[in-house]
Amino acid sequence: MLKTITDEAATKRCQGRFVRGLRMFAPERIPVRLGHPGASERIKVFWSERLGIWFFSRKIAGSRYWNGFGTGRPEAGASVAVACEINFPISGYDRRIGGVFVRDRAGRLFVVHRGRLGGGRKGIGKSLFDMSYRGAWEVMDDEGEETPVAIIGTLQSPRFARHIAAFVHKIDRIKDVAAAGSAQTQLAFGEFSIHEELIGTRYRDQERTPGAECDHGLVVHDLAARLKEAGFKAGNDGSRDLAAADRSGRIRAVFQIRTETTLADIHAGATQLLLNSLSLPDNPLLLLVLPRSPEPSLMEKLKRLNIDTLIYAWEEDRALFPGLAGLLPGIAKLS
Repeated sequence: MLKTITDEAATKRCQGRFVRGLRMFAPERIPVRLGHPGASERIKVFWSERLGIWFFSRKIAGSRYWNGFGTGRPEAGASVAVACEINFPISGYDRRIGGVFVRDRAGRLFVVHRGRLGGGRKGIGKSLFDMSYRGAWEVMDDEGEETPVAIIGTLQSPRFARHIAAFVHKIDRIKDVAAAGSAQTQLAFGEFSIHEELIGTRYRDQERTPGAECDHGLVVHDLAARLKEAGFKAGNDGSRDLAAADRSGRIRAVFQIRTETTLADIHAGATQLLLNSLSLPDNPLLLLVLPRSPEPSLMEKLKRLNIDTLIYAWEEDRALFPGLAGLLPGIAKLS
């Protein structure tokens, strides 16, 4: 179980690391008006072209560390609204504040969120988060209570900034879908785009390495980018992590991504591939995407199920797929 960091000095250090991890990828500062007419202020936000987000951070004395985020590059001098907040108590416990710094038994530091969403719009709140958010989940010791929380990212990870950006984009999308009144299940797979809000699981269903699932969405995006570079369309639909289609829209390959290689993970990934391919025509290739190769005996079992494996590796904060080039001709030749 994750332990909440409540010490004021430790929280200050974590907040400093949180901001520094983001500023490394946000070299530009843009003057804007933050807020709404009648209650706005002039500030300079940090903008990251690579992450597609801007952010602004401050300490509110006696209350919290306030970290506001938005998506898309703001125009200089324009009024901007916060899409997502990841705030932390200055010390102690405060269940009114969404963000929390926590550590696991190994001493690793994580940023988690209780799911308290702001925005001032009807229907935007914790109930929407609990119903709609898909991602990495854990249980936190919350002043003696066990509280389920969403893990945003690992502070020490070289992929931390991408973890934060993925969370911000996901919350922004969830709010947009809620405001439009359209259900996630109505999104057609045929659109072939990455639906940020459909990446991950709805709840924590088994014991996992804390934070491992935070990489799941990053692998989805990096693999989708490689497929698009190869001339395929790429998209997800909430059941399938990723699919590749040709220019005519025929699905040529389906990918299921696991960030761990336990027997339970591999079994779960293979089951998802088999079940979610039953309704697809054209017999697409089925690929289980893993961070390491399974044991030879397990690889042989996957082969008998017509499931291939694709191994990924990290180079700084990007996932690479050394075996993908060898699979692309086979995907393209499917008829």
